[in-house]
Amino acid sequence: MKNYQRINNLTGFVLFAFASIVYWLTMEPSASFWDCGEFLSASNKLEVGHQPGAPLFLMIGKMFSLLAMGDTAKIAYWINFSSVLFSGATIMFLYWTITALASKIYPKEKSTVQSFSIIAAGVIGALAYTFSDTFWFSAVEAEVYALSTLFTAIVFWSILKWENNMDNRWLVLIAFLVGLSIGVHLLSLLAIPAIVLVYYFKKASKPDLIGTLKAFAIGCLLVGLVQFVIVQYLVLFAAKFDLFFVNTLGFSFGYGAMAFIFLLAAAIAYAIFYSIKHHKYNLNLALVCLTFILFGFSSYFMIVIRANAKPNINLSNPDNPFSLLSYLGRTNYGDTPLLYGKTFDAQQTEIKETGTEYRKGAKTYEESGKAYKLSYDKNLLFPRTYSNKPRHAEFYKNWMGLEENESPGFFQNLSFFHSYQVGFMYWRYFLWNFVGRQSDVQGQGSLTEGNWITGIKSLDGLRLANQAKLPPSITANEGNNIYYGLPFLLGIAGLIFLYRKNKQMTIIIATLFFFTGLAIILYLNQDPLQVRERDYAYVGSFYAFAIFIGFGVLAIKETMARMASHKLTLALAAITGLLVAPVIMGTQGWNDHNRSDKKTAVDFAVNYLNSCAPNAILFTNADNDTFPLWYAQEVEGIRTDVRVVCLQFLADIDYIDQMKTQANLSAPLPIGMASEKYQKGVRDYLPFIDYGFKDSVELKDLLTVLTSDNKDDKVEMQGGSFENFLPTKKFKLSIDANQLVKTNTIQAKDKDKIAPQMEWDFKKNFASKADLTMLDILVNNNWERPIYFGSSLSEDTYIGLDKYLYLEGYAYRLLPLKRDAKDNRDKSEVTNSDVMYSNTVHKMDFSAFNKAKYLDPESRRVANDTWTYQNALAKNLISEGKNPQAQQIITKSIKELPLKLYSIHDTLNRLETIQILHNLNNHQDANLLASQTASFLDLELSYIASLPARQQQVAIRDIQIGMYVLNGLAELTNETALSKKIKKKYKELEDSFSKSLG
Repeated sequence: MKNYQRINNLTGFVLFAFASIVYWLTMEPSASFWDCGEFLSASNKLEVGHQPGAPLFLMIGKMFSLLAMGDTAKIAYWINFSSVLFSGATIMFLYWTITALASKIYPKEKSTVQSFSIIAAGVIGALAYTFSDTFWFSAVEAEVYALSTLFTAIVFWSILKWENNMDNRWLVLIAFLVGLSIGVHLLSLLAIPAIVLVYYFKKASKPDLIGTLKAFAIGCLLVGLVQFVIVQYLVLFAAKFDLFFVNTLGFSFGYGAMAFIFLLAAAIAYAIFYSIKHHKYNLNLALVCLTFILFGFSSYFMIVIRANAKPNINLSNPDNPFSLLSYLGRTNYGDTPLLYGKTFDAQQTEIKETGTEYRKGAKTYEESGKAYKLSYDKNLLFPRTYSNKPRHAEFYKNWMGLEENESPGFFQNLSFFHSYQVGFMYWRYFLWNFVGRQSDVQGQGSLTEGNWITGIKSLDGLRLANQAKLPPSITANEGNNIYYGLPFLLGIAGLIFLYRKNKQMTIIIATLFFFTGLAIILYLNQDPLQVRERDYAYVGSFYAFAIFIGFGVLAIKETMARMASHKLTLALAAITGLLVAPVIMGTQGWNDHNRSDKKTAVDFAVNYLNSCAPNAILFTNADNDTFPLWYAQEVEGIRTDVRVVCLQFLADIDYIDQMKTQANLSAPLPIGMASEKYQKGVRDYLPFIDYGFKDSVELKDLLTVLTSDNKDDKVEMQGGSFENFLPTKKFKLSIDANQLVKTNTIQAKDKDKIAPQMEWDFKKNFASKADLTMLDILVNNNWERPIYFGSSLSEDTYIGLDKYLYLEGYAYRLLPLKRDAKDNRDKSEVTNSDVMYSNTVHKMDFSAFNKAKYLDPESRRVANDTWTYQNALAKNLISEGKNPQAQQIITKSIKELPLKLYSIHDTLNRLETIQILHNLNNHQDANLLASQTASFLDLELSYIASLPARQQQVAIRDIQIGMYVLNGLAELTNETALSKKIKKKYKELEDSFSKSLG
C-alpha cells in the first residue's frame, strides 16, 4: 500500500486529538486532592516540593500557567490541561509503537488489507489504553504520571525507529529523554532493559538464550547505573568536593561542587576527544549518550537555585550538595530492606556507626550526627514483612494467619509477598483496568471494597461470595465498572498471537511489562495499609499490555480468515476489538472519570482557611490536609494571613527555620528556640523518664529544661551521649485573662468563662522535635495569634489538649475556657457555636459537593466529615435555645451537601440529621430522609446477612452500625407505618445475624 506511511502518521495525529478531547472534556478544572495541590503551587511560583522533586514537570507547568493571563483561578486549569496534552501524545506514540511492531509480522510490500489490519490493531490498542482506569485518572489532573508515561512512550517508540534504520542518533535522543525524565519521574528508566533487548536482537547475528540473558542483565545494570551512579553518586562526589573546598580550603559554599562539575565535564570532553582520535566508535557513542543523560539531569539545578531563593514552599531546603543528596535519596521516607532484613516483631540488638552526616552551618559544613546501621534478632532473606508501624503487626498476623506470638518464617514471608504485594497490590490493579472493578472504595482485603470483578456473577461468586443481590454501595458506586474480562481476553489473544509470530518481539514487550509492573513491586517492598490505592505506580505495565490488546485484533482476524474473505474478517475483527475493549471501557468508565465540574478540593481548602480567625496559626496533616491549602494560598492568594503548619514537616530543621520567616501576609511564628537548639541530630527525640512529679509543670519552665544545654538537665543514653528528656507528662499553661480579652481571643463579656490555667496530660512516651516546636509556640505566642488544629489529625497530634479545643468549622480553636467536669463529649461534638455559625453562614460554601457529577472517595470523606460538624453545630445551637440558627444550618447542609449514601457508616450522620429535623419540628423532611436511609440499610444488611458467617464476622462493625441506625430510625419515626416497617426489618435481620453469629 503506497500511502500507508501517510495514513499511519495521520491516524496517529487523529488519535492524539481524540484522546486529548476525551481528557479535556473530563478534566478537573481546578486543584485535585493528594499531591496535585502541591504540584500546582510549586509550578506556579517554581517552589520546592517533596522529595525527590520534579523540576522539569514544574518548569513545564510554569509555562502552561502563563496561559491563565494573570487570572489566578485559571492557573490550575491550564496546568491540568498540560496533562491532557501529554496523555493525548502518549496515546499517539502508543499507536505508532503498535503499528511499528505489527509491521514486522507482514512483508515490506503490504497489501491494502494488511496495512489497514495494522492500523486497526494500533487504533484499538491505543484506544483501550485511552480509556484504561489508571491512565485516565492521571490524565485529567496536575500530576507527574501523564508526562512520565509520555517519556516512556517516546523512549520505547524511539528504539523501534532506531531498529528500523540503525541511525545511532536515535540512541542519543533516547539518552537525552531518559535524562530529562529524571526531572519528572523515574518510570522511563524501566524501559531501558527492553531497549537493550531490541538493540541485542538487531545487532546479534544469531540471538540465543545466553545472549538474551546477558542483554537482560546489561539492561538491569544500566538502570542501576542511571538511578544510583548518576542520580545519587555524582551528587555525593559533588558534596565531598564541596566539603573539602569549604572546610579545608576555606572557600564559600558551592565552589567545590562547581569544581567537581567542571572536572567531570573536562573528563568527559577529553574522553570524547580521545574516542574520536582513536576511532573508538562504541566508546564515543557511550560517552555522547552519557553526556546527554547529564544534560537532561541538569534540570535539578532548578531545585538548588530555587531552594537558595527560600520560597514559601521549600521542603527539605536542598540548597547545597549534602541536602540535595538527601533530597534525591528520599531519606525522609526511611529505608526499606530488600534482600535481607528484619521481621515486623524483631527487636533491636545492636547499633553500628557507619559514617558522619553533615549540615550547612554559618560558614562551614558541621557534623549533624552519625549515620547508623541497626541490627535485629529476627531476620529473613527477601524480607517482605518488615514494618513495625502501628497496626501493621496486626495486619500481618491476620493476613498470614499467625498465632499471637508467632514470627513469620521464610515461606510465610514469601506467601505474603505473593498474596498481598503481588496479588493485592499489583494484579488487583491490573485486573481493574482490563477485567472490571467492583468500586472506587479503597480495598484492605474485604469482600466489598475495591476488588476486581468480571461482572459474571457466578464467576465472581467463587472469590467474593454471594453476588446474586448486590447492595447499592457496590452497584450504585460510580467506580463499579464491568468489562466482563473482555479487554483482558483480547490482550491474552494478542499475546499468544504475537508469540507464535515473533518470539523476540514478545520477549521485548513482556520485559517492558515486567519492569514497569512487577519489578516495581520487588523494589518498593510496600508495607500494608497504604493511605491510598497505588495503581498509578504501575501505569507503564498497563501501557505494555495495551500493545498486546492491539495484537488481539490481528488474532481475531487470523482466526476468522478461514471462514470469510480478508476484507470481511478485517471489518469483523476491527468492530469486535472496538466493542470488547475501548467501547466497553469508555462507556463504563466515563462517570467515575468525569471531573469536569468538580471543585471540591479547592472549596474544601477555602472553607478550611475561612474556619480560622485572622492571622491564625493552623496545625495540619500532610497531603489532603495541607496541599489544597497551599494551593489556595500560593496560587489563588486566598487567606495568606493564615500560617499553615504541617506537623509531618515540623520535625525538619529547615521547615522550622521557614516558619520563623514572613510568608505572604503571615508574620513569622513565635518560636523562641535559637536554631542551634533544634539542628539535625539535636533534640530529635526526647524520651519520657518519669521523675515522679505529682503536680502539673508550668510549660515555660518545662521548655527551659527541654532546651537546656546543661548536662544536669540531660540523661545519659545507651550510646554514652547525654540528651534532653521529658520528666513529666503533666503540663500546665497559666492564663492571663486580660491578655485574652486584649487580643480578642475572648470577648470581654465572657471573661468569667476563662480558666485560670490550662492543665493537660501529654499522651505519648516521647516528644518529637515537632512536639517541642509546638510547645515553644504555645509558650511564646501569648495568645496574640489564634491557634487552630485541623479536625482530622491523629489523636496523639493534639498532644492532650482535647478539652480546650472548640470546633469553628473545619478546624478546632484552642481556647482556655472552663469546662463542666461532667461534660464528657468528644471534641468533635464541642463547638464555639456563635463563631462557627457565623463562619458557616457567611464564609463557607459546600455547594461544590452537590455540583460535581462524581465525588471521589476523598471528596466523599470530606463531605461526610462536613455533615458531622454541621450536625454537631445544629445540636449545640438547639441546646443553646437558638432553633432558627440551627434550622438555617441544617437547611444549608441538605441543600449543599450530597444526600446519597455510599456506605453504612454514612447513615450515622443521616440518623443525627433526622433527629435534629424532628427536634426542629420538620417532620416531613425527617421522615423522607428516614425512609431513604432505612431502604439503603435494608439492602446493605440483607446482603451481609446472605454472606457466610466468617464474612459476616469480618463485617461486624458495619452490622453494629447498621442495626444501631435502624433501631434509631424506628424510634424517631414514632409508631408510624414507616416505624412498623423498620421494626419488622430490624427483627428479621436481628434473627438472621443471631443465627449466623451466635
